[in-house]
Amino acid sequence: MRTIPLAALVAVALWVQPSVASAALDVPEETPIGGKRVSFDSADGVQLKGNLFKAQGKEGLKGSIVFVHEPFRSSRDWAYMAEKMSRYGFASMVFDLRGHGDSLMRGEEELDREIFMDEDFQAMSQDVAAAVDLVAGQAGMDGLPVHLAGSDLGGSLALLHAVSSDSVKSVAMLSPGLGYDGVNIVGVAPSMSDRQMLLVFSSEDSYSRKSCEVLAGQTSGPVHVETYYGVGHGTKMLSREPRLEGLLVSWFLGTVITEAGRPLEETGKPVAEKKSVDGNIDKEAELRKLEEERRSAQEAGVVGEEETGKRWDLEETDKRKR
Repeated sequence: MRTIPLAALVAVALWVQPSVASAALDVPEETPIGGKRVSFDSADGVQLKGNLFKAQGKEGLKGSIVFVHEPFRSSRDWAYMAEKMSRYGFASMVFDLRGHGDSLMRGEEELDREIFMDEDFQAMSQDVAAAVDLVAGQAGMDGLPVHLAGSDLGGSLALLHAVSSDSVKSVAMLSPGLGYDGVNIVGVAPSMSDRQMLLVFSSEDSYSRKSCEVLAGQTSGPVHVETYYGVGHGTKMLSREPRLEGLLVSWFLGTVITEAGRPLEETGKPVAEKKSVDGNIDKEAELRKLEEERRSAQEAGVVGEEETGKRWDLEETDKRKR
């Protein structure tokens, strides 16, 4: 049997290596959070990265949802909800705001969120607009409603885009604030007109609680405010309060506020949680349940009697725990 010299085998291996490397360039970029990896630009040239989840389900397309993360976080925070809603027939998208995650470049300029000024955070509204254009522009999405969801500043950015776009049907805001990072949304809510707004906060987060009161009082459209106890701030609430996920699903599916515009006191909870025979919420039972949750949170040391709950206070608390 004829043998091939070892040196020849090495030469062959070296010769085929470029081909292997070239083939690797064609392998799709990994998406550990699921969905299809997408790249797109904001109006002012920031190169944004996101993940698009194709609508699934047997009932056809229901619309699109864009999820907006909070400062110093990333698109990963909302990826689970985006994937979940895609199974209900929504084209869903998460993306990194400028200076966050993988959205770090504007042309040749590298963006550093650590030195962002108010105007940099305000410019993030262009990121949301670009993300909405991308997901709403998918095949079959013409004329279908757009929903937005955001936590902390992400909620502010979602609201600002909603009032500028007639295609947006609803906005869900976790731990909203009237003036996060120089983005002022005081007086914006009335422009929501007849569109729907969901406001969610944890009771110890006093800044969000007060912001919710103002926003709910200002809006002229249907609004639902959901209060939890001792579950923190922003998307952290999703991991600490199991009912929040169900509330969001119900919200996007339209079972919290109906298309017929029923009074909120008749549709203030997901259908599965309704207690009374006539379809109305048992308000006394709900108040008792919330009071029990508040006491349990205080006994567990999660919530103090006079906690301020501002975002910056919560961040400092987290740092001290670490």
